Formats: sequence, C-alpha cells, structure tokens
Amino acid sequence: MRIGISIFLLLVVSTSSMVNAQESEVTFPSSELQQMSLKYTGDVLNWPILVSISDHDISSNTFSLSSSDVLQLQNFSTISSNVTLQSNRIKTLIASGATIFAKEQLDIVNGLTNGYISSVREGDIEQAIEIGNSIRPNVDLLETTLNDNRLVLVQAQLTQKEGNVDKRLGLLGSWEDAFKGDLFKESDGLRTLAESFASLAFTDGSSILVDPNTVAVIRKSRIDKLDESSDTEISLVEGGLLAKLSAAGKERSKYILNAGSSQSELKTQNFYAESDGDATVKLSNYDGQANITANDVAITIRKNEGTIVRDGQAPLPPIQLLPAPGQAWASSDTIIYRENILYPFQAVENAVSYLIQYSTSSSFDGEITEIPLTSTSAQLEELELGTNYVRVLAIDNLGLRGPFSEPVRVIRNIDNKPPALFVDGLDGKIIFTLDSNIQVTGITEPETRLTANGQRIPVQVSGRFIISLQNLVADQSVNLSAVDASGNETQKTVRVVRLTEAELFNFSLNGASGTDVLTVTRPTVTISSSAYPEMEVIIINEGNERKVLTDSRGRWGITMSMQEGKLSVTFRDITTGKYSLTKSFIVQAN
Repeated sequence: MRIGISIFLLLVVSTSSMVNAQESEVTFPSSELQQMSLKYTGDVLNWPILVSISDHDISSNTFSLSSSDVLQLQNFSTISSNVTLQSNRIKTLIASGATIFAKEQLDIVNGLTNGYISSVREGDIEQAIEIGNSIRPNVDLLETTLNDNRLVLVQAQLTQKEGNVDKRLGLLGSWEDAFKGDLFKESDGLRTLAESFASLAFTDGSSILVDPNTVAVIRKSRIDKLDESSDTEISLVEGGLLAKLSAAGKERSKYILNAGSSQSELKTQNFYAESDGDATVKLSNYDGQANITANDVAITIRKNEGTIVRDGQAPLPPIQLLPAPGQAWASSDTIIYRENILYPFQAVENAVSYLIQYSTSSSFDGEITEIPLTSTSAQLEELELGTNYVRVLAIDNLGLRGPFSEPVRVIRNIDNKPPALFVDGLDGKIIFTLDSNIQVTGITEPETRLTANGQRIPVQVSGRFIISLQNLVADQSVNLSAVDASGNETQKTVRVVRLTEAELFNFSLNGASGTDVLTVTRPTVTISSSAYPEMEVIIINEGNERKVLTDSRGRWGITMSMQEGKLSVTFRDITTGKYSLTKSFIVQAN
C-alpha cells in the first residue's frame, strides 16, 4: 500500500537557499550560528558578519535578525559567492604562471582577498562588500596581464633564499649576490655557500630546492605556448638538489637533470641528486620513475629506488632505498615553551647515518636547519615561536638518502596564555559511544597538571593523555582542567553519551502503533522522539530515504507515507560522520 507524503520537522529550520527579504524577524540559538550563516550568507565561514549585524540576547544566548538584516545578508551573499568564484580563478591563474608573469597584479589581488577575509572575520560587512566588489575586475586584469606576459623568455624565479646565495647571468658572467625575486633564464647559474639554501620556481609549478655548497646551471628552460608543456634541463655541477615536479610537469613536460657523467630524465615529483664534482653521483627517486643514462648504459629507477654513477662507469643496478625512520613520539603534535627540545626517532636497520631537517615551512622550501647524525635523537636548537616542522631520513652505506618521514609539528608558545587542551574526536560538543567502557584521549602541554572531574590524569612527555571511563551511564560530563607551571588554567567540559536502543528508539507514533511491527492506521505516519543534539536520523522505508537533524535539545520528528515492508532507522553523529545504531521494523497495513 502507498500513502501520500508530507514532512513534519520539530524545531528544524528550513534549508531553502532563497531568502524572502520581507519575512518577519528571525530568532535562533547560538548553536545554530553556522547553520544560519550558511543559509543567509551562503558560507559557514561568514558567521562573524551574521553576529555583527544581529541582535544578541545574552540571557537566552539567541540571535535575532530583522527583515532589513536579512535583505542586507542576502546582498552580501551574492558578494560572497562571487569572491569564492574569483578565488577559484586565482588558483587557476597561479597554476598557469601568474606568480612569474603577473606577480605585481597577483600581489594586488592577494592583498584584496586577504583584506576581504579580514573584513569578514572582523564582521565589517560594509568593508567586506566594498572590497568584494573590487576583486573581480582586478582578477580580470590579472588574467589579462598573465596572458600578455607569458611570451617573456624568463622561466624561473628565486622564490626562497637563506644565507649566502649567488647568481651568474650567462655562462661567461661573474658571480654576484642573488636576491629573492630574481629571474633566471637559460645559461644562468645559481650558487649557495655554506649553511645556505635556495629555491627556484618554474612556470608550471615545479621547483628545485638547492642544498648548501651547491652550484647549478639552467641549461634549458623553455615552454611550448601551444600545449603549455615545458622543456627544462638543469646541470648540477656540485652539491645537492631536490627536484620537485608539479603533477602537470611530471605528465607532459620534459625534465633533464645532468650530474657528473649521468643524465636523468625525470617522470617523478620528488628526486634528489648529489654530486661531489665529476667522480661520484648519488641519485634517489621517491615517486614515479627516472631514466638514468651514463656511459652509454641506461637504467630505470622507480619509487624509493636509487643508484650510484661513478666517472667512466655504468650506473649501478637499482638499489632499494632505506625506509623512513618511524616516529618515537606518541603524537605528531608537541607543544613546548622553550627554544629547544630533544627529538627522538626509531632506528632503521642497515642505516649508517641520518639527516634531520626542521623548518617553519611545512613544505621545507626555506629557512631549513639540517642536522647530520649517527644516533637516533638530536637536540633541536633555537626553535622559532609558532609552528616548526621536523622530519628525518636514513642514509645507507652507499650514501643514498631514503625518503623523509612524515613531518611532526613542534609548536612553541610563550607562557602567558592558558595551556592548550585538545580532545581527540571532539569535533562537536559530544562524544558518542556504544560501549560501557571507553578511553578519552587528547593532548595538552607537557608538564601540565591535568585533572578530570577532580582526579589527576598522567600527561606524557609529548603532552598526550588518556582518560579511562568505565561503567558509563546514558549521559555524563567530564570536566577537564589543565594548569601549567605558571598557574594558567584551561577548562573544558566533555559530554559523553552512551547510546542504547532503549534511549534512541523510544518513539512516539501518530498514525501507527506497535513496537517491532508497526501497524499503519492512517495515510501518513508521524514518528518523533528525543535523542541527543548533533545527530542525524536516517529513515528508509522500502527505498524511500528521509533524513532529519535533531535540534539543540535532541528532539526530532518526521511525517511521511509508508509502504508495507521493511523500515530502518539509523542514527549518525553529524560531527564525525560515524553511524551509531540501526534498528529495523516491519510495516504492515491495518
């Protein structure tokens, strides 16, 4: 039997994307701030704008919008959508070479974009609209400038430098100081001295990271304007460099790296070469493949393989690189309040030595400190305030460098703020579980005094902690307090809910009766209940799927037609996307 459909939602706001500017005052709780921001401005990130123009009732923690406010937000929504569209255009133009061929105009566009973002964050709707309206014409000018300048023969730019870096214009030129932003063309050279690094960027998004004490020459750097493919040839005279090809460069461009008596054709996004001049070259490939030719012998090295080329000899057969050292810390994030920290890692079998790098750049393209060592730990000195990234690789008896480990983050703070306190898996405000015993894990700052409901919780040297909760009842709160050595305190309340069928599937029915078998007595059936906030209820009746969100008090309801057969009700945590409990029922006609 088939019955007509209608929908009944308890305290659930309509999700219509079109807003009637003449509607009456809109009032909503603070818990729905992002949802209402999406509805009225088109983006959850625009919530500061919503806050700035709405009236806030502190006693009830609710916000109100007048009809004029709604109209103003509707006008702003159009600006926000256009800014998003222009942001996508900017990414496309950068991929097409805007950083080289239209840098000044790109700086203007980036300045406007950053100004718009700042205005939104500050809730300044008038300034955001003014800046937003100016972004599109400037992006149009950026595109025009890029297209006009792409015929310029300059192909590479010095985007990062640290320490003493020199340039040489042409094969017969003399070495002189290089500066960030300098442009390089065919036959130009780059030289780094001791404790110096440099990064060269090419028009297709590829780059070369140059080690200390290195000399490299751009032998060829051309671009085919018809299909935008590149033809690039670099000669490594001595030292070391890491070639990082873009995805486009790997697939359709030609990249040649000469080192000593070897020539490498790269079809990889990550390739390292090291030369002591002319006698020995060490080559390591971390992705895709590279075709190596030396002394009329060609081999191919694939992902995580390397080879050695000695003067006058054929390349050695492909050699498997050592794996990356494993992480010794319990977490990939560590928070400290001093300038240095001991960084340990796991030993790699057959490793002769290791190399640690740390930098404030997550891509390690500048401001790098390197530590060669033979032990499995090193003291990281003079860490910058903020986020530092650390990684390590293993080196075998031939001197081939294996792949780097995944970077860990060392966050250095100044001790005038309450300690950081994070709970794993707590994207919303509630942790849902089906078990009676669980472990709540998280991270705070080392040496912090942590308590849960007044009970002391051990904190590991990395800042990680584990809280064991046993014999859970249906709903409980865990009050966390983290106090650092300076007395700064952070408090956090975690709500832990143990989900049970008795709690979730205690339905109220209108138009049907029964428990496991539902007998339908009228054309539509209303199902309602009280569960928990931050949940989605998914109801499927013989292929007809309906979804409804619980409100801030956990209530939900829906009215729908039903067919005889199977009915399933599933609850899902909307903050994690994990499904909780599902129960099936049988629907039959009266």
